[in-house]
Amino acid sequence: MITYGSYSRSLPQKVILVVLELVILYVSYLILFKGLGNDVLKMLGLPLKSVNHLRCSIIFTLNVILFLAYLPTIFVFVRRKISWQEAVSLPIAFSVYYLGFSLLGYYVPKATNWVDWFGVVLFILGVSLHFTAELQRFMFKKDSHNKGKLLTTGLWRLSRHVNYFADLLWVTGFAMVTRNWWSVLIVAFLFVFFYFFNIPLQEKHLAQKYGSQFQEYKSKTKALIPFIL
Repeated sequence: MITYGSYSRSLPQKVILVVLELVILYVSYLILFKGLGNDVLKMLGLPLKSVNHLRCSIIFTLNVILFLAYLPTIFVFVRRKISWQEAVSLPIAFSVYYLGFSLLGYYVPKATNWVDWFGVVLFILGVSLHFTAELQRFMFKKDSHNKGKLLTTGLWRLSRHVNYFADLLWVTGFAMVTRNWWSVLIVAFLFVFFYFFNIPLQEKHLAQKYGSQFQEYKSKTKALIPFIL
């Protein structure tokens, strides 16, 4: 359960969240480097293939970058209350990336080429964009002169939920690195979740809190993808 408008340090929940993500990160290491990937393929009745060890290393590196990049968001930028339900469900959701992309990429022995590296660039761009957007929001809210005001400047001029757009970028880049068409389903699911669930839920809260400020912002700025949607 996401608790908008309720402020708390939620330190125990955040610690549990990070511990769970570390456990999932370790499982991704076992998949990519310690034979767990082969065990899963056997369980699924899929044929074993030769492993592209460079791709495995790239995928695990992206997993680590993702984990480290979101620590400031969890411990510094997020000031609202985090429920125990969210502390458990969020790592489970992230396991779709940590474990799903690990398994999907492990199963593809294709040689590494420009597609992989373009995916890496897109991943870094998305993670950097997310971090910058969250930092801008944190600094805006920290300034007492902005009390009661809605953030519509900086990266937030591009879309009303530019942080979600950034997430779509890095997930798309990650999917490209796996070189597995099944990864497209993860990107599609994330888009549907953002556009049809999270965004309407957040905008209901924003409309109630900021009234005409939000309506004006909504009339001028796209919801998710800058200048498009």
